[in-house]
Amino acid sequence: MRMNLMMRLVLCVLRKVPKTGGFLFRDVPSSAALPIIRPTLGRQHSMSDRAKNAMQGYLNHFLGNIDIVNSQEVCRFLEVSRLSFLPEYGPKLKEDYIMVKHLPKIQRDDDSRKCCSCQWFGCCKDNWQKVWAVLKPGFLAFLKDPCEPEPLDIIVFDVLPASDGNGEGRVSLAKEIKDGNPLRHYFRVSCGSRCIKLRTKSDAKVKDWVAAINDAGLRPPEGWCHPHRFGSYAPPRGLTEDGSQAQWFVDGESAFEAIALAIEEAKSEIFICGWWLCPELYMRRPFHTNASFRLDALLEAKAKQGVQIYILLYKEVAIALKINSVYSKRKLVGIHENVRVLRYPDHFSSGVYLWSHHEKIVIVDHQICFIGGLDLCFGRYDSPEHKVGDCPPLIWPGKDYYNPRESEPNSWEDTMKDELDRKKYPRMPWHDVHCALWGPPCRDAARHFVQRWNYAKRNKAPREQAIPLLMPQHHMVIPHYMGMSSEMDNGSNGVARPHKNIKRHDSFSSGAWFS
Repeated sequence: MRMNLMMRLVLCVLRKVPKTGGFLFRDVPSSAALPIIRPTLGRQHSMSDRAKNAMQGYLNHFLGNIDIVNSQEVCRFLEVSRLSFLPEYGPKLKEDYIMVKHLPKIQRDDDSRKCCSCQWFGCCKDNWQKVWAVLKPGFLAFLKDPCEPEPLDIIVFDVLPASDGNGEGRVSLAKEIKDGNPLRHYFRVSCGSRCIKLRTKSDAKVKDWVAAINDAGLRPPEGWCHPHRFGSYAPPRGLTEDGSQAQWFVDGESAFEAIALAIEEAKSEIFICGWWLCPELYMRRPFHTNASFRLDALLEAKAKQGVQIYILLYKEVAIALKINSVYSKRKLVGIHENVRVLRYPDHFSSGVYLWSHHEKIVIVDHQICFIGGLDLCFGRYDSPEHKVGDCPPLIWPGKDYYNPRESEPNSWEDTMKDELDRKKYPRMPWHDVHCALWGPPCRDAARHFVQRWNYAKRNKAPREQAIPLLMPQHHMVIPHYMGMSSEMDNGSNGVARPHKNIKRHDSFSSGAWFS
């Protein structure tokens, strides 16, 4: 039987290999490469060992050619892709080609070939698209093929309602769909506002996919689809059980410097979400001696190092607010190609006018999260002294000397130009709190950002290749600069513990660590 599998692997490559370019036929070992093993009486054990060694040598020789290994046919046979063994997304669960009935806003290469009635009657098979499905513990991703790194679409698992409203019990993440045609084999994946219909080649494959997806959504330790306390999207996190840590900051002075130091340590990704963001904000004062600590300078330095930066801004109603998010987006996008910015929502097309997202989040490498009441914008930097004057300017430059009770800036183009007469008007003090999180709570906040980003991407920029969909990470690594001694993996039994003497930077508030 194993011999037959090897032959299938060879044949699946030979059928697809092009006659010109790529690897050559001579690179593919023939069946003659396997020695003939004749059965003998009384020597079954030695014969099985010889057969196993022969197959191992054959497979090693076959997969020794990198072009063969990277072919879609071999990837499909082995059910592997570029996402299979990336540790940040969790263990490999299930992968295969399936047909998916995509939402209208997912870009497809063959839109121009639809007939005029497809949109209404679904008469063309173009309504279905062949994709490579990758199941991970926290999400289901669809790729164009196994060799593609970027997903076409992704379903992030979330809490399911306790009942479907029809008295049929708990809602399932994946559910088989019965069809009158015995040759059609469907199932549906529903989570949150997402509902996607999928098709496979057999009932057995449908059952395998449904069981695997439902198990992935409910498997510990998170069990993303289980209901959680207070209706939360994430389970409760403890301060001792899972290595969670928190640190509070009072006023912008300590919070902004801690955020700046975390950004300086970034290695892979930075997520920023805010109601208002000013790229020219100085994160450390006095501003004259801290030019490198201006927010846009910090982000530019990390982007040039290859760090991917994703910024989600509230898109204001311009006649009501003067925060000018379009100016912020223009400045941020101009920093570097590794900086991506989305503004959400579109008010006129969506009919949304009476609410705004007030989340203020900064997440660095899925390792440390800052969340609370302080936007990275003018008027928020303050110290416990809450000084109302700054003349000559040392702490609050230009429009950062802010008092909307007296005058709201009409333009943010020249941020270093004073809006108020410093000798006549005081600045408005700002007293607020912020919080840093490490461990599983940080990853939960990052997962929330991923869901918000993907939702905005689908609605605002479904066809923009420069704006990718994001995938939530599975495990947490506690940052070395906070004194954690080892990697913390939620899939293991061990929990990383902090050193007894945790060294905190002077910019952190004087509050003790929660423990």
